[in-house]
Amino acid sequence: MSSNPVLVLDIDGVVSVPGKAWDADLEADLGLDAKAIQSEFFRGEFLEVVRGRLDLFVALHNYLAPKGLADRIDAFVTYWFEKDAAIDRAVLAEADAWRARTGGKVFAATNQEHHRAAYLREQAGLGPHFDEIIYSAALGVCKPDRVFYTNAQARMGVAAAQSILFVDDKAENVDGARMAGWRAMLYRGPKSLAQALEKWG
Repeated sequence: MSSNPVLVLDIDGVVSVPGKAWDADLEADLGLDAKAIQSEFFRGEFLEVVRGRLDLFVALHNYLAPKGLADRIDAFVTYWFEKDAAIDRAVLAEADAWRARTGGKVFAATNQEHHRAAYLREQAGLGPHFDEIIYSAALGVCKPDRVFYTNAQARMGVAAAQSILFVDDKAENVDGARMAGWRAMLYRGPKSLAQALEKWG
């Protein structure tokens, strides 16, 4: 297992930072109630999806079919994935430069379900910037659960927890990483990341 410096980035809120909520125009564009979907779907059965216990399309069918909206599933997923992938190229450039300078590895550690993780890796172009995108549905557990971090560390092949610098925009996720022995920082924009990486590795 490796003990070389490792950089681990969250995706939503660090690598992907939309200028406005991805669903802000959902009703105007697709005729779907964004507030209802957030409260009834994303805070409901989607919690099983993001832990890898249920497929996204099955969960969406369970939610939309009783409303007579089963024909909107594919359009909704396409819309969501495209609108919610505003990649901050400056962050990726910082990570790429850090890897080139230090020879360290760069991973993503994110709460995602399988389909969106594949979209981010392939269609959104994140794959080449990371040694691996490690995500909750593949691990069976979400941040900030301690098991997420221990399983992610094993997946990364990292022996020493203190060789990891984890960057996330949510304080509870940063706290969870620290409880698992990782070094971790709360993300406050590309400048904060650049300053941290000058000293890391």
